[in-house]
Amino acid sequence: MKPTFMPPLLLLSLVLAACGGAASGPAPAGPGTSVGVATPSTPAAPLPTPTLRWSDPASWPNRHVPLEGDSVTVPEGQAMLLDVSPPALRSLTVPAGSALMFADQDLTLRTDWILLHGTLAVGSEARPYVHRAVIELTDTVPDENVMGMGDRLIGVMGGRLDLHGEARTSWTRLAQTARTGSTTLTVQDAPDWRPGDLLALATTDFDSAQTETVAVRSVQGRVVTLAQPLRFTHWGTPEQIGGQTVTEQAEVGLLSRNITVQAAEDSVTSGLGGQVMVMSGSTAHLEGVEFTRMGQRNTLRRYPVHFHMLGSAAGSYLRGSSLHDLYNRCVTVHGTSDLSIQQNVAYNTVGHCYFMEDGAETGNIFSSNLALLVRRPDTRLHETPLLSSDRNPAGFWITNPANSYVGNVAAGVQGTGFWYAMPEHPTGLSQAAGGTLWPRRTPLGQFQNNVAHGTDTGLNVDNGNAADGTTTETMLYTPVVTPSDRASTPVEAAFTGFTGYKNRQRGVWLRGSHLRLSGGTLADNAVGATLAANQAAVDGTLLVGETANLGTPQSWEATGEGGRSLPRPWDAGFPIRGFEFYDGTVSLERASLARFVPNSLRPASGLGYNRQNSFALSPLNSASGLHWLDSSNRVWLDTPLMDRDGDKAATFIDRDGSVTGTAGRSVVATSPLLTPGCVRQDAWNASVCTGAFGQLGVQAVSGETVGTLGVSGVGGTLSLVGQPSDRRYYATTLPEGGRYTLTLPVTPAHLRLNFGYVRPGQTLRLDLPYTGTPAVYRDWWVDARNQLTQVPLSQLETAQGDRYALENGVLSVRLVVQAGRDYAELEVCRTALCP
Repeated sequence: MKPTFMPPLLLLSLVLAACGGAASGPAPAGPGTSVGVATPSTPAAPLPTPTLRWSDPASWPNRHVPLEGDSVTVPEGQAMLLDVSPPALRSLTVPAGSALMFADQDLTLRTDWILLHGTLAVGSEARPYVHRAVIELTDTVPDENVMGMGDRLIGVMGGRLDLHGEARTSWTRLAQTARTGSTTLTVQDAPDWRPGDLLALATTDFDSAQTETVAVRSVQGRVVTLAQPLRFTHWGTPEQIGGQTVTEQAEVGLLSRNITVQAAEDSVTSGLGGQVMVMSGSTAHLEGVEFTRMGQRNTLRRYPVHFHMLGSAAGSYLRGSSLHDLYNRCVTVHGTSDLSIQQNVAYNTVGHCYFMEDGAETGNIFSSNLALLVRRPDTRLHETPLLSSDRNPAGFWITNPANSYVGNVAAGVQGTGFWYAMPEHPTGLSQAAGGTLWPRRTPLGQFQNNVAHGTDTGLNVDNGNAADGTTTETMLYTPVVTPSDRASTPVEAAFTGFTGYKNRQRGVWLRGSHLRLSGGTLADNAVGATLAANQAAVDGTLLVGETANLGTPQSWEATGEGGRSLPRPWDAGFPIRGFEFYDGTVSLERASLARFVPNSLRPASGLGYNRQNSFALSPLNSASGLHWLDSSNRVWLDTPLMDRDGDKAATFIDRDGSVTGTAGRSVVATSPLLTPGCVRQDAWNASVCTGAFGQLGVQAVSGETVGTLGVSGVGGTLSLVGQPSDRRYYATTLPEGGRYTLTLPVTPAHLRLNFGYVRPGQTLRLDLPYTGTPAVYRDWWVDARNQLTQVPLSQLETAQGDRYALENGVLSVRLVVQAGRDYAELEVCRTALCP
């Protein structure tokens, strides 16, 4: 037979098609993956077929292959195969309609920067690259600003970046505890890791510095043998507590990939790392890539991987990749929606890691990603925070709730694991959408099966971006059906299946209304969850004080019993607790609790109140359906401090008796005024009371500084100093139906008295010294129709809240809750209509 003739260009196309070997899907998911979040279903458009070879002089207009230091432009309208490792270039530009694709061989491309109006491809989605490819960004001409994007850059300017490395096991978890000095890891899934691969191993203690890297010597099944012994113990053994399972298992992430994008080694000293910036009109398909020595220290908009103002980027993705040893963040999503960020491992960066910028970003999917060792700026390394919040960096910084976070892990973060920091309106370059978007009122997307450990706070919903985009402010997250309408119907935000352990401050802090944390586990935290919220609940969650994971405390740290590491070694007596009431009305429902055991070092309890609190609290805060798995101490309330009015007013209702043993009883901070006739529980530092409580509020509306307010009753006197933010406002809990005397050093010209969180028909009698003849009005609306009539004191008790008495310099009023209301209000003024 005559031999078949194969044209050279057809041969080149077959070489390209063979890049990466057999077709393969995305990297296998780590254990954090959740059913229901998928990779993009729309495949990437086919890549062009190369018609030119880099090594062929005929491919170039000047008939010369590029030399070292050349600024290279791929020929217009051509697709070129990179079939050699060129000498270090000055720059590389791929024009619109042109393409550069890596051949099926080991290749290195060094250049100061790459500008893509066309396509750069290493492998393809259908045929990932199986050889070794390195793109190294150099800095031969310092301080360049390439089209406003800075230096050391892969800038995708309306073009396409396709990097498709091998599909590898991105991450898994330990199946057994690995002790200090061990050289083996037993993991949950048999990984496809190889000798020489670099792994990141998460801390399972409070100390973020116990995150470490190890190199693989060999792998056999689920056993990974290491090239060097471990420096720290990493927990990996599930524990049964009262029939329920607690898992504190270290994540193990793969950092090595066969495609590497990196800055040259000089960046280790300068902090001027590389950057990938994907701009409007561009597409990026990034998988199986290692990004290292990326991001530029202390510089805004210079991040390792940066999706910048793309609008909808449906079809673009970053998945199954690693980002490690970075100088500024990890992945930034700015003014961009509908991205997929999945199964990535990020390790060792400064400032917020997975970062949403303005608050206009929606529809993005973050699933099964790791954020490991996220550091606050270190002045010793000449690092400064880009934003004030970077001093408390987040593994995942979230500025719009309409995104999905499923199966992600933040571990070893010197700040917050997951931080919902929504601005009122989008900031920065997205301010143009400010009038139509209300992130603080936007319903929550998915937040499911995420994990935070080794942080300060695992999940924080508070401290939102301020209007300047650089500072934060106290934030109320109040999701409603129509965010632009404050009065729209509330929508519950469900944070489901969250696991938080070994967090120094709290597992969870929620501030807002109609928020619910359901399922999941909170263990080994200083505090499991605190609700600074209203109409909010923790529901169906396992709360554990201390597990068998003792940790590995540093030599300088104070330790607990058995050498246990403490969440706050600088405050060894800190009382650990599972759930903290705060503000209100909030509740703990259907939770299981265990291992809250006081010892000689510190108190412990399943339930408590936010400590050293100055602010008013809801007497309707409650617990119900609690399942105690052991003999844990159920409650501990701190002894109130003189300048903390909130501590003096702490109370919650045991709705079904699962705390006190009797349904409807209240647990109350012990106070002579609040607890006459109540039963003292010494182990709780609290009392158990019958009867209902309400909240008394006293406010100097006219602005006078009143001083210390005295409230006296049958049991004694309570001194209130007022709230720190407004010393003109005082609040405390009081039993319903009682009679109390107020002592005010200064009587305001306009005094407001309020009795709230109560049922219709409930009353409160108040007496206070008063000179002159007041004008008294009912229920906020100052109008002659609401003015009370003065009657003799003997007739006051039969009045329905529309009378007052003034005898012998004492003003006496009855606050009566009207039908259909949960409060009673009186305005007491020195002149008519309270001007």
